[in-house]
Amino acid sequence: MPSFDLSLREENVGVIPPPLGVAPNFVDPPSLQHIILITNIILPLVSALFVILRLYTTGFIICSVGIDDYMIALAWLLACASSSIDSLLTRYGLGHHLWDVPFSTFNGNFLKFAAICGTFYGLSIMFSKVSILVLFLRSLPQRPKNAIYATIAVVVLYSLIGSFHWLFDCQPLEKFWDLSITSGSCIEWSKINIFSGAMNTATDIVILLLPIFMLRKVRLPRWEKIGMVLIVMTGGFVLVISIIRLKTTADMAPNPDITWEYVHNGVWWLVY
Repeated sequence: MPSFDLSLREENVGVIPPPLGVAPNFVDPPSLQHIILITNIILPLVSALFVILRLYTTGFIICSVGIDDYMIALAWLLACASSSIDSLLTRYGLGHHLWDVPFSTFNGNFLKFAAICGTFYGLSIMFSKVSILVLFLRSLPQRPKNAIYATIAVVVLYSLIGSFHWLFDCQPLEKFWDLSITSGSCIEWSKINIFSGAMNTATDIVILLLPIFMLRKVRLPRWEKIGMVLIVMTGGFVLVISIIRLKTTADMAPNPDITWEYVHNGVWWLVY
């Protein structure tokens, strides 16, 4: 976890000391909160259009709704929940420098809601990836199905670890979000975030390559083939975002000013 000065717990003292020559500002601090709020409104609405288009296509054009369609709908709902909590975090300092956030506002609130937000986000990514892989199972030939099942297992495993790691990061559990607890210990959760990001990038590469190798030997109905091509095109875009997100996550890890630095990283997480 980032290093905080736990002796500073008054209302008029920031969570971390400011840099040399900088005075804390609790009245009108520099803010990136507008970026968070706008992003958390626009992206769920844009993604809703794609989800509706997919469900309309499978439900009314192809007339073949599968479990992958229900999964993508669930992934969208979980993403909306994550975005809502992400916006709520602005009440507890997100978007401000950590030295401009009163300790009493941050402590016991920010990290707790951030953990819940991360859980919804991780599960959303998991169901989104699995929905694509289940679509491959429904549409692609029998021979490569073992590879798809193996990819599903890997996605589910690392997603659950990344989504619920905060339950096991600290002993006692409350130490994760309550900085006033000085006893016990915590593991470095930023390393888990980097691990999850690396696994997301790796599985994005697999999901991108699977249909490229398989579609050459498959005859599919026209609408299904169009859908597969669109998934491959989207997969290339997602892979680029995944690589950028992994880099920003790694760059953010050593910086204790998490409420400010998260915004630059979080935008890529939301786009992903």
